[in-house]
Amino acid sequence: MKLNKKGFAISTMLYGVVFVAIAVFYMIIAYVSNRNINNTNFTDEIRNQLNGINVKE
Repeated sequence: MKLNKKGFAISTMLYGVVFVAIAVFYMIIAYVSNRNINNTNFTDEIRNQLNGINVKE
């Protein structure tokens, strides 16, 4: 089976764009998740300080 060069180039570009889009999507999801964890830790620390619980010595 012979694949013409134009079809190969288009499919290579298509797969490249899809791969980059998925990688960017996962990076955005990881950033949002990490930001949420940091905010949760920060609010827990504030809550503990307001309740008089000294976590860090």
